Amino acid sequence: MEKAKQFFTETEGLPYGYYNFLYGWVDSANDNWPPLVPREFVPILFKVVEDVMPTLAYNFFGEALNKRLGVDGKTISEIAKISAERGMSVADVMAMPE
Repeated sequence: MEKAKQFFTETEGLPYGYYNFLYGWVDSANDNWPPLVPREFVPILFKVVEDVMPTLAYNFFGEALNKRLGVDGKTISEIAKISAERGMSVADVMAMPE
């Protein structure tokens, strides 16, 4: 019981769980997408969300992609540019393991 309490105390408040819901099923750049959602749609959707609610977009999308690219604080447009410069799509970056 003490180890469980210690684990909770050490991890409480860390950005995990619902922040990672999107990446739990995206483990491939081309597969595992819902049939009606083209892979190019997700970054566009989050760019629109970013324009209205930047913190929400960063928490759900930007933070994980920044980490995968080894950068920090980049917007979705900047992430797309960095990805392209590295020969990847945003979907490729989404499929990268953390």
